[in-house]
Amino acid sequence: MFAVSVLPQFVTADGPVLLSSIALGVLWAVVNVCWYLLFTWAVGRGRALVSRPAVRRALNIVTGVVLCGLGVAVAGGV
Repeated sequence: MFAVSVLPQFVTADGPVLLSSIALGVLWAVVNVCWYLLFTWAVGRGRALVSRPAVRRALNIVTGVVLCGLGVAVAGGV
């Protein structure tokens, strides 16, 4: 739905409309593939980092402190 509503405004009426539409669609597909490959790579790297015991322990400590702080803020009426 988004492609149907956004892409036509970038197609010029002076040139071949079908070829312009196809080119924009292919460009959009390439950008999406690159984005999802980058996102997948970043999630894989993040998973490798978070699965380390020291990092996991630090995340647990930070999460506990944040939750305790939120509890104090809610109890104090802030």
